[in-house]
Amino acid sequence: MSATPRPGHAPPPDRTTYRVTYTAFGDGRVREDEVTLVPGYSREDDIPRILAARLAGRLAARPSGLRPARRPEVVVLDVSEI
Repeated sequence: MSATPRPGHAPPPDRTTYRVTYTAFGDGRVREDEVTLVPGYSREDDIPRILAARLAGRLAARPSGLRPARRPEVVVLDVSEI
């Protein structure tokens, strides 16, 4: 597939993917995940919010069906571009 845009169409935005090491406040487990940011839509400052939303979704999908009372707070330990 070509990265050349079709006439009349804008090129796809540049994307940057990061490997993030983090923990949820009060959890104690260290987790790793990849986050892809698109300039103009998200910034590095958004990484904790993105991870918290993902983690909340995973917790809600547990077989117990119990949803967390609030979105987990994420503490980012390390971010590296991949």
